[in-house]
Amino acid sequence: MTVLLRSEATAYSISVRTELAEDLPRVTGDRMQLQQVLMNLMVNSIDAMKEVDGTRELTINSQRGENEQLVVSVSDTGVGLPAEQADQIFNAFFTTKPHGTGMGLRISRSIVESHGGACGLPTTLPAAQNFISPYPSRARRSRLRRA
Repeated sequence: MTVLLRSEATAYSISVRTELAEDLPRVTGDRMQLQQVLMNLMVNSIDAMKEVDGTRELTINSQRGENEQLVVSVSDTGVGLPAEQADQIFNAFFTTKPHGTGMGLRISRSIVESHGGACGLPTTLPAAQNFISPYPSRARRSRLRRA
């Protein structure tokens, strides 16, 4: 994904940083759909930083979460999200962009949930947006199916 968005990031002087943990649990799922989620979050981050003065940095982080989950977060040094809008961002047709459709985060959440994960904001919002998507690992997914 970072390669696909490199020219867009470069055009706005945005540095892209990855903090990817080693030896993460494998995730079974639809590769194209999961890539769509990551692409949407990265595009949202780039959009949030286009008009920012100062440091523009997009960070993609992966780590092992609780219960054998893979946790992926995308954060940026953009304008952030007003606290009063935090509970609306996953609603269909809600957007903070002048030309947005309000469907990107709704679709992303639906994809993540269809893979047994969750998509949302951390309980404490920094100035930058930060979305966390825990995905069940292959081992945990098989246990979920049996339950």
